[in-house]
Amino acid sequence: MGSIATYIADKAVKKKQTPAEWIQSNLQNLERCRAVSHIARYTNPDVAISIHDNSQPVGQGYLTTADITTEDDLVVQGGAAYMAFASFLVGKFSQKETAEEQKADLTAKTAWQYFREDAAFIRKEIESLGIAYEPLREKILEIQPQELPQQTDTRLRQVYFPTGEDAYHLLTVLSPVSMMFSLTDRIEAASRFQRRCRDKKSENYGESHCIFPNITRAAFGGSQPQNMSCRNTSLGIDILPSQPPILSGRKKRLPQRNFFSDSLYWRRFNDMLSNLDTLFRDQRHNLEMRERREDIILDFVEAVLYEANHLQTLPADWSKDTELSDEQAVWLDAAYGSQRQVDTDWIWPVCLDFARWLVNAYKKFCCYEKLQEISLSDVEMHAFASTMEDVLKQEVREG
Repeated sequence: MGSIATYIADKAVKKKQTPAEWIQSNLQNLERCRAVSHIARYTNPDVAISIHDNSQPVGQGYLTTADITTEDDLVVQGGAAYMAFASFLVGKFSQKETAEEQKADLTAKTAWQYFREDAAFIRKEIESLGIAYEPLREKILEIQPQELPQQTDTRLRQVYFPTGEDAYHLLTVLSPVSMMFSLTDRIEAASRFQRRCRDKKSENYGESHCIFPNITRAAFGGSQPQNMSCRNTSLGIDILPSQPPILSGRKKRLPQRNFFSDSLYWRRFNDMLSNLDTLFRDQRHNLEMRERREDIILDFVEAVLYEANHLQTLPADWSKDTELSDEQAVWLDAAYGSQRQVDTDWIWPVCLDFARWLVNAYKKFCCYEKLQEISLSDVEMHAFASTMEDVLKQEVREG
């Protein structure tokens, strides 16, 4: 999330192009794009069927994609190689000024929404790059909805729905991705607001808020989530618990030697590592760049704490059967909860472990993407560790 102009400029720098050249080189791929609401790949990754639901609302208490306000997804014929501009369109951007405000913004919209609404915000952002806005918007508004396929696929679930004597409809079950991602967006927005309501420094501190317990996160696409659809990311989607049954999360493999290397597979952080790499390659060294780096590292820290908090809820003493360092055991095992609050000597070693893991993950990212690695010194590593140290110390203070 952030500035549209900055997003385009960063992508252009990575390709050694101007913003106008980056847009022009990718704009031709819009002909490959189709707006969709249901995608078969989320049921079976080998099936390319998708549809766009343009039916009228049913009402009468039924939950359908026609009865709720959802944002369509995009699929691109040819796959990820042609997806750059489509991914930009479904990305969320804030109209707030600072990076901190952008991250907390609950009213951010996709670039696609801004273009459809002809918002003054996106016009200003596009024109600030020296790009003609109206021709670009006209091209984007020409994106067509996916046509209804002529036949189903035997690899999908089939439902024979009776409509009378010796008559039936053959129905194909497709995942309603527009509904799935809309639900996830609402849960994530509620979670961000919840954190603000609990933050004593926030203007929303003490306000009433919603809590969604026992959320299950489902990931689609394995190591290549972008092949599913443009809106799909490595973070997956949130699923509310069902009553009955209650969906249980996947049983986690406990870390044995090092929490970071055992529990945090670097490919899950591909998008964040890409953002970090783009920042490292930017030649500007100013306050804005430092603040953007801080925001990216905080994104990593938040993901790390999500995994750590899960381990802290496990029965006490689980770490005794592992070879974790004393500092990581104090941090992660509920048996050391009191010690964790009183003696904070464990924090800095844990933060250094985090920094080493992040540097190593970045090296693997560059190797996998066949990029020239930007050499990181001890200064950068200590900066990463200091960012996490501030967060962990605040957690200890808030107890």
